[in-house]
Parts: sequence; structure tokens; C-alpha cells
Amino acid sequence: MRAFAFPFCCLCLLAAAPVRAQEAPQWWGVASVGSHHFERADRYLGEGEQFREFNPGAGFEVGFRPGHAIAAGYFRNSVDHDSLYALYQYTPLQLGRFVRVGGMLGVVNGYPGYNDGGVAPGGGFVLKAEGDRIGTNLILLPRIPNSTPWTLGLQLKYRFR
Repeated sequence: MRAFAFPFCCLCLLAAAPVRAQEAPQWWGVASVGSHHFERADRYLGEGEQFREFNPGAGFEVGFRPGHAIAAGYFRNSVDHDSLYALYQYTPLQLGRFVRVGGMLGVVNGYPGYNDGGVAPGGGFVLKAEGDRIGTNLILLPRIPNSTPWTLGLQLKYRFR
């Protein structure tokens, strides 16, 4: 049953995404790059262990209208396990021409200290800087007591035409 939970959640996100017929979706290829943790790893991992701050991964993001997008992909997480994610991003605050700020909510797996590595809820804040073809996402994930500290993540992205 667990094997079907993640694909099912992805399909639900796609089905729930807001779409207006007159707007073509914006497809982005996303590369997960790294993270920074704002507390020491030994509070969350074993003594002497460190968080992995190079987190390579790949995924996609689809913007359906300004301020609304879905994203899914893979990355090697900070505890050196494989993770899959599926998220809805809502970025209602526009700062200038290229920057949007908001939040994201979805599911993630691969963290042994969080739902035993199974599919679990995930969310945080996102700052998106997007030009015509290239962009970046800065992601701030909140502290989860006994699981993870405040974490800043970086993704680079390329928009397909």
C-alpha cells in the first residue's frame, strides 16, 4: 500500500492544480543543488555525524498561472537518503518584476527520523526568482522538533519553450 501513496499524491496534486484554458502552462526543469542547516547535526543525528549539504536532484515545476505551480522530483537528502517530493506552491506576493514569495505544501519521503522514511507531509516558504528562461528557488523549511532544524534549500531551474 505504501508503494502507491506517493504516485497517488502526485496525481491528486495534478488534478487539483488551478488551470485557465487561455494560459499555457510554464514547464521548468529543476536541479536541486544544496542546503544549509541552522543548527548542529548532532542534535538530530548521531554524535559526530553531519548533515549532507550537497543535495543533487532533478525534477520539474509547472506554473499554471501567476502565483500557482506544482512541482515534483527526486533529490539526495541531508541524511544521505533518496527522497521524492510532490508540492503545490502558492506565491501571491510579487516583489518587482522577477521575484515571487509564498509557501508550499505537499509530501516528501526518505527521512528515517520523520514517519520512518515513508511518505510524510512537508511544507515551507519559497522565494522564486524567474527570468524568461532561467530561475532559482530559495526554500526555507521550518524546524520540526526531534526531526530537522530550520533549513535553507537552493534549486536552479530552466524554463522550456
